[in-house]
Amino acid sequence: MDYWELLKKYTEIPGPGGHEERVQKEFMEDLKPYTDEIELTNVGNVVAHFPGEGRKIVVFGHADEIGYFVRGITEDGFLRISRGRGDKIGYPYSLVGQKALVIGDDGDVRGVFISTSGHVLSTDERNAPLSTRKVFVDIGASSKEEVEERGLHVGCPIIWNPTTERMGNKVFGKAMDDRFTYPVMLSLAESIQGKDLSCDLYLASTIQEETGFRGAHNLAQRGFDVSIALDIGIAGDYPSLPKGQMPIKLGEGPVIVYRDGSIIYNVSTIKEIRATAERNGIPYQHGIFENYGSDSQAMVAGGARPNLIATPTRYSHSPFEMMDLSDLDTTVKLLHHYVTESQV
Repeated sequence: MDYWELLKKYTEIPGPGGHEERVQKEFMEDLKPYTDEIELTNVGNVVAHFPGEGRKIVVFGHADEIGYFVRGITEDGFLRISRGRGDKIGYPYSLVGQKALVIGDDGDVRGVFISTSGHVLSTDERNAPLSTRKVFVDIGASSKEEVEERGLHVGCPIIWNPTTERMGNKVFGKAMDDRFTYPVMLSLAESIQGKDLSCDLYLASTIQEETGFRGAHNLAQRGFDVSIALDIGIAGDYPSLPKGQMPIKLGEGPVIVYRDGSIIYNVSTIKEIRATAERNGIPYQHGIFENYGSDSQAMVAGGARPNLIATPTRYSHSPFEMMDLSDLDTTVKLLHHYVTESQV
């Protein structure tokens, strides 16, 4: 399976929280060659079943991406933006100058994130921190009425809108968090065709992870024995971080996570996953993430043993998140062996 082509396709689909339907529709279509049991739930999750004997295991990612919202419209046609959920949004420094896409009632509208240029700022203004409230979206309109005629209003979501690009084996763009999971899950589905499973397997895609694990709360009600969330792993292999602060590197395999800012992951399952990797010669990394949370937090309430396998990612929650395609491949291999080999 071509990880690059799938990754480019899924990362470029617009899908902020509450508007994940295009991602979910594509995922269901791509799953059809591998299973007849595909469901779109009432809340908007996608759940696919791959029957097998043993524990009920779900492997899943989330469809939503980082987004802003239209907070107001100026009389001369600029869009004021809301941070959505402030602790989850990238800093304004990586925002200005990025292409924007506003999801309106009548379709998507392109624009650009802008702020006052250096030529007209005072020295004090240039030296002051940039506030999100000083960032606007320019869609080329000349009036509030023109904006409204294009189907835009307060509450419309706004996302970054770059193209996803490749440099050798590395790729960068928006929404690697969490769209890399679709090439991974589809490759896993392809790899288990005709294989005996050691578990009763489900693959799922949740909604609204970035706004509090909303879809995962619903998914948890299905009563899984083991849940394996797939999400980005915070890599620290670039020079602006102190050496050793975050020892995770691109290209050295998936990260088995022990704890994050909201949960301690299941020790018994971690040992199973590590043993699977070591038995099959699959490289992996150990991880602890502090300013971080995943859908696994919600799975505990449903009785599942929660786990997180993370794929190393640089520059998280930015329009240029970066991954190494080899890490997607080793993640698929690890999951394949875990769901096809007995763990007891």
